[in-house]
Amino acid sequence: MAANRAVDEYAIKTCGIPGRQLMQNAGEAVTGQMHQKGYLSNSPDVIILAGHGNNGGDGFVIAASLLKAGISVSIINTTDSDSLKGDALYHFQKLADLDIDVETWSNSASQHKQILESDIIVDALLGTGIEGEIRAPYDTLISLANQSLAKCIAVDVPSGVTGDHGKVLEPCIHAELTVSMGFGKQGCLFEPARSFSGTVVPVDIGFPEDSLEHIDGQVLHQNDGFDYPESKFSRFSHAHKYSAGKVFIIAGSQGFTGAALLASKGALRSGAGLVRLAIPESLGPIAESISMETVVDYVAETGEHGIALAAITDLQRGCEWADCVVIGPGLGRDPETLQIVKAIVEGTTKPLVIDADALFAVSQDPGMLLKRPTATIITPHAGEFKRLISKGGDYKPTWQDASKFAKDHAVSVLLKGAPSLIASPACDVLVNSTGYAGMATAGSGDVLSGVIASLWAQWLDDPDVLGFAMYIHGKAADLNRTQKGVLGLIASDIIEALPLALKEYGGLPR
Repeated sequence: MAANRAVDEYAIKTCGIPGRQLMQNAGEAVTGQMHQKGYLSNSPDVIILAGHGNNGGDGFVIAASLLKAGISVSIINTTDSDSLKGDALYHFQKLADLDIDVETWSNSASQHKQILESDIIVDALLGTGIEGEIRAPYDTLISLANQSLAKCIAVDVPSGVTGDHGKVLEPCIHAELTVSMGFGKQGCLFEPARSFSGTVVPVDIGFPEDSLEHIDGQVLHQNDGFDYPESKFSRFSHAHKYSAGKVFIIAGSQGFTGAALLASKGALRSGAGLVRLAIPESLGPIAESISMETVVDYVAETGEHGIALAAITDLQRGCEWADCVVIGPGLGRDPETLQIVKAIVEGTTKPLVIDADALFAVSQDPGMLLKRPTATIITPHAGEFKRLISKGGDYKPTWQDASKFAKDHAVSVLLKGAPSLIASPACDVLVNSTGYAGMATAGSGDVLSGVIASLWAQWLDDPDVLGFAMYIHGKAADLNRTQKGVLGLIASDIIEALPLALKEYGGLPR
């Protein structure tokens, strides 16, 4: 059974919530989001494209709600009233006493013109239950909506997207905003449907709190700012640098000093009280000259200026000192360095962030993760994760792959991408709501490793801290978008925006 249908049936049949009330709530929630996000600020002309099912019923409620707010609104209905039934018919009949222009679709030139020249189109055509191909008249209506310069707002999912699986049919509405009923539709979180959905906003329409427990299969959750209240991540007034999170970073090799420094500065800008960077001794002066706040450990190096196996005792001492350890950014793949990764992964008892070249070492023997004595997060991008799960070619790793790896290896997996997600060993999957395409730039992942370690070191016992770190990293990037755009963003920009992204946090506990 489709997930959304299961939730509907549980609410209506088991809990006794009238379907027409859920429909009323849904329509009013869409109108509320249109107001909140400024779509109605200039008294636009709005046209509702209403299908024959419950999505169309939502559209009828939206039309009535907009009219009551003084907004010019009209409806093009794909079917005549004789074909409507149930809750949709109930809300259609309520329109009779309102001054709303309701037309049945006739494919006329005037209707084409009406759609093409409207300011806002509300897509209430198909909903989540579609499969197969898009048939008439929906194909024509969707194509017209996409040709229009109007801003398109989708009800629940864009028409043409299958809500549970995220398959995109042809044609498909290109929405600027998708208002999702009760919970975000899983398919809209990932490509290709993500690009058609615009901003996805889940809204409460009165589903029971335990609704998602009645869905077969795994449920994904998308985070937002409300998940991380400022009171959750606070700092006592008597805090000092040793109590505010100690981070030890094992990173860097010749040509990749920058990766080590980006991780270090990302940790510092995220509030860590102390950051120590273990780096090959010949690179130490570079690190000290660029980041005055980072404590630099000069460690033994190989002939190729990577970290040598002789450094292992010093590295183990650094791990013992720290609250959280990072290994991997710019580390290189010298055989001695790879041996160090194995020793640290299997030996350190501190929370560990494994990234970049350290993931290459892990891919040679993923079983080493099962020897970890304490909590671990790995942060691969798609290519690194493919190597970990022994997939090649054009294979695209999925959240299911991440969830399976997390469960099988008892680690958290932060799979970086659009969007990034975290799969936990307990099989929970959290999809990130922040970040944008500008983050596809060298060093962004190194900054992320530093942010994770810093926040984890400060709030070791908070179960949401890894998701918080992922969210803040993306938020810091988002804060740059207005000035830096997509093409101009670099990793250092993310670091510089971290204080603003975290500005509301760290105050006294309440």
